[in-house]
Amino acid sequence: YNEYKSYLRMSKKDKKDTSNSAEKATDPIEYLEKTGITSSIKEVMSLLIENRPKDPITFLSQYFLQQVDTVSATQQAQRLICLTHHSRPAFDDNVIRAYKVLRDAGLTGKMHNELLRGLLVGIPPVISEKILERIACKDVDVVPQPLFYGNVLTCLVAHDYKKHTELLYKELGTICDRGVCDALLHLLSQDNITKYDINPTSVSRAISSSHCYGQNYVSSEGFVLAALNIYVGMIAQPT
Repeated sequence: YNEYKSYLRMSKKDKKDTSNSAEKATDPIEYLEKTGITSSIKEVMSLLIENRPKDPITFLSQYFLQQVDTVSATQQAQRLICLTHHSRPAFDDNVIRAYKVLRDAGLTGKMHNELLRGLLVGIPPVISEKILERIACKDVDVVPQPLFYGNVLTCLVAHDYKKHTELLYKELGTICDRGVCDALLHLLSQDNITKYDINPTSVSRAISSSHCYGQNYVSSEGFVLAALNIYVGMIAQPT
């Protein structure tokens, strides 16, 4: 950034502007400060370094899109949340920024629910509705930050769960019969199970324990829906 400022000063010094236009005579640094672009560039560069995205150009474009006035606060918050995966250290700061955007816009339960619906796009509708039944707020509810964070994370983990079960089904290849799938779904339903527990050994053990091959083919969609229903059952309902 400092090098960029130096370049602008040199450019101004080297180029003689003979125009009487006040706009053309404006100092480049003064122009950047006046338009507010300096603070935006500083912020996006900080975000870029914090998040370290695989595709920085797309990352930058998403950031500047959310600065457009026509974008709603909910859309801005969703883009901030989706800047990086929830396993990355920068995720927490992104959620805090998203919460502040919504809070400044008068955060209500209705806005919170709208955000969650956006985050659940890509999850089968029957599952997303079940998730919302468990975590949605009343339209006029106050939404504290810890609740906001937890509900956002619930939606994002649903995508991870869907992705991992799709990959698991793909790994099964030609043995996707009901007995095998039921055994794996039972494995997924175990308390404290994580994606790291789903390894070749545990899968092999589950398949071996099914004792019933070739009993009705199970589709990928059916297997994923069944697995996501297990995930829904793991979501704690508010007391």
